[in-house]
Order: sequence, then structure tokens, then C-alpha cells
Amino acid sequence: MAKKNTDPLLMIQSEQEEIFQEGIALLEEKGNLSQLRELVRIYFGETVPSRRFALHSFLSSITKKGIREAWMDLLMELNTPNERQQVLQVLWNTRLDFSPYLVHFVQCALEGDYQNTLEALTVMEQMEGPFNEEQLLDAQCLVQEFRNTSTPIDERKKVFLDDLSELLEQFSANEDLLLD
Repeated sequence: MAKKNTDPLLMIQSEQEEIFQEGIALLEEKGNLSQLRELVRIYFGETVPSRRFALHSFLSSITKKGIREAWMDLLMELNTPNERQQVLQVLWNTRLDFSPYLVHFVQCALEGDYQNTLEALTVMEQMEGPFNEEQLLDAQCLVQEFRNTSTPIDERKKVFLDDLSELLEQFSANEDLLLD
């Protein structure tokens, strides 16, 4: 049994599987949103597949009040497309609705390789709305501006950008998803 004063973030970095599992259990029981950044940093560095899976599962299961905002703050602070891609992989497993952040996810979709586009698109496909017209126009403009640049775009990314454009058009066409 873990001691009351044991730091779960240190525990999940232990080489011993039992201590790692106790750390996950302690985070599930008493974790707080202030630990998210450090927890994600540990997740990024984890190389053991079973432990990485356990961390991914835990991160995806967090439902505390304010978690959506905490995820968005973290996502916007990350420095590389690879880090954002890893967080996007977790986010689409959370099943949280990130509708207010549509434009941010479009920006994530445009950076990096086709994997970033796929991961961001997957999160956007779960968005329930409603969206305001300005938000949708901004998102569509970002995609169009990106396509109009002279930067070569990978064929796989082009396919996902087509899917993204179609999704944004569906959001715009569905009056039930628009704010009055």
C-alpha cells in the first residue's frame, strides 16, 4: 500500500512495476490537474510499451472538472508537432468535446506531417458544436491559406486536408450546429 506522503509522479517513474502501478492508482484516486504537465512529460519519455499504454489509458480517462481547459493550455504550450501529435492521440481517446477550440485544432492539423493532420481531424470529428460563424470561417480560411502556400504538401496530408475541408463544410451547413 502506498504511503500518504508518497509522490505518485515519482512512483510512476520507478523501475519496479508494482510501484509504477501504485503510482497510477494513487493518481486515479488523488491526482489533480496541476500534475498534468509533469505526467505528460513522463508519458513522452516512457519507452516500455505496457507502461506507455497504462499512462495513455490513464491520461485518456481523466474527467475532473477543468480537464478540457487544462489539456488545451498544455497543447498550446508544446513546442513540437511531434509532442502535439502525441497529446492529440490522447485527446481523441478522451471523448471530450473540444468544440470551442475548433480553430486551435485546425492549426494543429496544418502543422507537422500527415499524422498531425489525422490526429487533429479525429478530434474534430467528435466535436458536437455549436460553432459560431466566425469560428467556422476562420477555420476554413486557415485551411485555404495553407493550401495556397507554395510549400509542397505530402499526398497523404492532402487527403486528410480534403476530409478536413469537408468536415468544416458539414459543420457550416448544419444549422443545428450554429450558434444563433
